[in-house]
Amino acid sequence: MSMLARRAFQRALPRSRGFATTSGVTSYEEKQAALRAHAAQTADMWRKISFYVCFPGIIVTALWVRNLEAEHAEHTHHLIEENGGKLPQPPQYEFLNRRAKPFPWGQNSLFFNPKVQKDLTEEE
Repeated sequence: MSMLARRAFQRALPRSRGFATTSGVTSYEEKQAALRAHAAQTADMWRKISFYVCFPGIIVTALWVRNLEAEHAEHTHHLIEENGGKLPQPPQYEFLNRRAKPFPWGQNSLFFNPKVQKDLTEEE
């Protein structure tokens, strides 16, 4: 069939508008009641997901991170004790701490923490 014939055939058929209906509900009040019931079910489902999935997941993750950070702090403390009260210097790799131009406030970053980061003013 050519495109023109198919188009003419489709236009000749009577069309009915296909609205989505909710199982024969016709009045406005019934539709609103159905919407409210669906919203209540959905809100209840997300409340249950929050209480039984999200909150326990957050608690388990927080405990895991706490234990991991405690192990890291113990290891750092052990390294400090082994090296006479100071952290050992990391290897001097050429790709670390590259500065194309100095910061206006000095060599260290703006959020410099001497307990964790290497002090770059000592290299000058």
